[in-house]
Amino acid sequence: MPFYKETNRFQCFNHAGRPCIVIEQMRTDLLGNTGLDPTKIDYLTEDGDVVSRLDESLFLVLISQEELMLTR
Repeated sequence: MPFYKETNRFQCFNHAGRPCIVIEQMRTDLLGNTGLDPTKIDYLTEDGDVVSRLDESLFLVLISQEELMLTR
């Protein structure tokens, strides 16, 4: 079972303008050691929906296929 360490939070909004927070987490071992392997980075919303990062400004909520735009 992997452990996670929060590494970043992104403020986003959906097409309707609803704000949303995406949490970036890096998988760690039991001792909290992290690596720089990008395959060990996961994204999810504050509500617990799994998210995929499409590019530097877009995320995709995997279940609902909702796109989230990163605010700058």
